[in-house]
Amino acid sequence: MARSLSLLLLLVACFLVAGATAARLAPSTTGAAAMSSFVRTWCAGTEYPALCDATLAPYSAAVGTSPAKLAWAALTVTLSAARNATSAVRSIAARSSQSPHLPPVAAEAAGDCASELGDGVDALRRCVDTMARVAVGEESSSSSTAAARRKARFEVDNVRTWASAALTDDNMCMEGFKGEAAGGGGAREAVRGHIMGLLHLTANALGILNAMAKQI
Repeated sequence: MARSLSLLLLLVACFLVAGATAARLAPSTTGAAAMSSFVRTWCAGTEYPALCDATLAPYSAAVGTSPAKLAWAALTVTLSAARNATSAVRSIAARSSQSPHLPPVAAEAAGDCASELGDGVDALRRCVDTMARVAVGEESSSSSTAAARRKARFEVDNVRTWASAALTDDNMCMEGFKGEAAGGGGAREAVRGHIMGLLHLTANALGILNAMAKQI
């Protein structure tokens, strides 16, 4: 009888320990799910939600549930893409200027495009730096004061302006290739391949910024 009672108590103790361990693990799982859900919810309101999910999901842990950090992540991804596109288009422009098979207008368009993309990179760099400051301020104990909200709104409005300018630069990049002659030798399609993804990323970042601005 005593042995049976001891065995029963041991089983109960093991059950309680297992339950406590599961309870400790549950918050981290729920937290990770909440972070992922946060990103998906905000991405759902962007122009290209699947692309938004794919590019920002790796930042879920760093972003947490912070709109400012999410906007910073979106702009960081976009800046990286803009730098890559600028480098690629500069190479295309250099090759185009040396090719006897391309009309001069194609080489000129590629050069202009590279310059416009460079302007966009500068604008996006300001966006990333400013949004990093906004994210830091969001965590401050004084972030809920009227003055702090006004400052955050001012900063976000600036970032929206710069991101819009970058989007315009991206669009203008392709304008010089209008017309069949300008696209001779495949320069237009080569540039387009680098620009379209950048346009989509920039549009998504701007969408997140616009949604964030409504909440400040």
